[in-house]
Amino acid sequence: MTELETSFAVTLPGKPYPGLRPFEKTEWPIFFGRERMADAIVSRLLKQQVLVIHGDSGCGKSSLIRAGVLPRLEHESAFGGARWRTCIAAPQEAPLWNLAEALAELSDDNQHQQDIIDIRRVLNYGRSGPAELARLLNTSENNRVCILIDQFEELFEHAHRHGREEAHLLTEFLVSMLESQPEGLYAILTMRSEFLGACARFEGFAEAVNATQYLLPRMSHEDLMRAICEPAQLFDGEISPALADRLVADSKGSQDQLPLIQHALMLLCREQSTTCPLLENQQCSKGPAWTLELEHYLEKGGIAHLLSSHADSVQAQAEGEYLLPGSRVVEDLFRALTGMNADGQAIRRPCTLETLIKVTGSDERSIRGVIDHFRAEGTSFLRPYGNQLIELNDLVDVSHEALIRCWAKISAPVEGWVNREFRTGLVWRALLVQADSYEKNDRDVLSSIATGERERWMLRRNAEWARRYGGEWDRVQDLLKASIVVRDREVALQVAARDREEALRLAERDREETERTAQRDRQEELQLREVHESAQRTKYRILKIFSAVIFVLSVGATYLWFDAKQESLKFKRERAEADIQLSLANAARERTEELAQNNKQSAQSLQEVKKSLEKLQVEVESTNPTSDFAQTLDKVNTQLSNEVGNLDRSRSIAAPPQIYSKIPNPRVYIQISSEQQRSDAQELRQDISSLQINNLEVMVPGIELVTVALRRNELRCFKTADCEAGELLRKKINDLLVEPSVQLVDLSERYGGSESIRDSHYELWFAPGKIGLKRPHSLE
Repeated sequence: MTELETSFAVTLPGKPYPGLRPFEKTEWPIFFGRERMADAIVSRLLKQQVLVIHGDSGCGKSSLIRAGVLPRLEHESAFGGARWRTCIAAPQEAPLWNLAEALAELSDDNQHQQDIIDIRRVLNYGRSGPAELARLLNTSENNRVCILIDQFEELFEHAHRHGREEAHLLTEFLVSMLESQPEGLYAILTMRSEFLGACARFEGFAEAVNATQYLLPRMSHEDLMRAICEPAQLFDGEISPALADRLVADSKGSQDQLPLIQHALMLLCREQSTTCPLLENQQCSKGPAWTLELEHYLEKGGIAHLLSSHADSVQAQAEGEYLLPGSRVVEDLFRALTGMNADGQAIRRPCTLETLIKVTGSDERSIRGVIDHFRAEGTSFLRPYGNQLIELNDLVDVSHEALIRCWAKISAPVEGWVNREFRTGLVWRALLVQADSYEKNDRDVLSSIATGERERWMLRRNAEWARRYGGEWDRVQDLLKASIVVRDREVALQVAARDREEALRLAERDREETERTAQRDRQEELQLREVHESAQRTKYRILKIFSAVIFVLSVGATYLWFDAKQESLKFKRERAEADIQLSLANAARERTEELAQNNKQSAQSLQEVKKSLEKLQVEVESTNPTSDFAQTLDKVNTQLSNEVGNLDRSRSIAAPPQIYSKIPNPRVYIQISSEQQRSDAQELRQDISSLQINNLEVMVPGIELVTVALRRNELRCFKTADCEAGELLRKKINDLLVEPSVQLVDLSERYGGSESIRDSHYELWFAPGKIGLKRPHSLE
């Protein structure tokens, strides 16, 4: 096949849509929709020989030149017999060397390394460089060379990090090339528009850009429809008009419109490939073999969601294969590869592989594995693409700003990785300012609260990460160490002061308790005295009742003894006397029962007296009128005397006063980690104050807001004896909570011998989150 035939040979790429990465030069057969822009660029390039293409990040500058302009130069010029050779370079970490390597690829000889050295030497010639390079490449009217320097803005970042020397040489070379216009030598630069102002830093370069710039316009609706539908037709497929219109509508207004559409179509076609082998470069002769409909797209949740969920799945795969559960290496990786410009927009920030390994603190194998997942074909979230080994000094970069703007984990307004990294950088710069103050005055350290926060914060930072924000790692470490010493001393003083206050409160409480105990003893003594006097009065009344009963019985018996002849009348009178006796006995019994409410033993004695009276009555009624009345009366008196004696012996004796324990009451200090927990903590404080442990009331002195937040909720005990009762206290506290569950933490080994911590001292710590109580509380 001749060179002319080779120029027009069409070889389809492996799939109709490349995804998020830019189009490559070999993918020109599936690049549709920007033909008019490519014509305009070619026309201006042939006149000016140098052209600067600029626009927003993600607007498709690289794809247009790679797949639209460079192939067109090679193909169309072949009609007139002209030969075009094209090469692509990017500044990255070695702008001039990378350009020399790209140009050396155009040579047909076998001296590749020597060609690189020769071209690199020519680039140092300054204004005479373009003419010498044209001579070295043997360019002419029919042998032309076009150089694409992609992502030219990387040159300014290189000058910032490594000095202006190479940037000055390259810009001087381009200015001279525009002025001298050596025959057959052309150059195209692609650059983000926000870097146009940086061009003025180099002499004559701003004027050259003004004369050669081309602002990339947006694609029309018709052009977008062609870019969506026509690649599928080359693979014997079809994109339905409804799906194409929906993709355009969903991406309208986004500067990443075409990359988002390409990525969505790539994912949708990937699903079709499992059922349609024609996507693997096979073609049918009759009608489309596969069709993508609107419902296929709607199932995925939208164009931006497709990209974000795809990135989530790649992250999960990479972490599952190379990282431990809970690792934040992927987050740290992308936080290192992204940044924020002066306008607050997220941008790419290329880093070498060696830098990424150091910043993330991970091992080389894991970082390589993670990056390989994100740069694999069909994903292309990072570059360099493919599976070629990345050297330690090679740059790793985000393939397209669309990933930064659409992956929710990166772009979230508050907790996105870009914003979190930006705030982290502000913290480091503030620490550098504080370190300056500390070096001037060693008492100017961080506050106790800030020290605790920065101590935890520094666990995920290292010296390599700090270089991004000014370095000075050792100075900040000295500041932090001094702050920790001061913080610990202040905490010790606070604990001692709190213990003194607690001792004073306990002493005051003991004094008040002693006074209350004495007052209760006096009240009990008065109550016992009143009971004793009431019992004496009750005894006196009972004796009077007994005397009356004996008198009535004596009169009745005498009457019966003297009037034995009138037996019938006597029995009637005895019955009447018995009724009187029963009434008196009932009255005595009712009064006795009323008094028995204050003295239980006296009431029992009255009951027995009642029974004795009833028995006596029966005996009297059954007495023979001729029997010895004196013996009966003696018997009655003896029984009464026994009853009175029993009553004396059963008099209630007051119990000795209660002996109160001097063991200190349990004290629970509630520690909350946010002010939102205070209202729940106050209600919990009331509930805990109603608890008893070992017959001692639990005291809750107060609630304190602390900044050292735990991952779990803890009840801390500090002495072995207290920790045994602490388990019972923990269960009772958990019975009060719906959530969260409290765990007992035994700190007796650390603080058991401390004299500054009193007995029965507990601390209840709550991690961030809601404190749920079981019993409802009324709102005050």
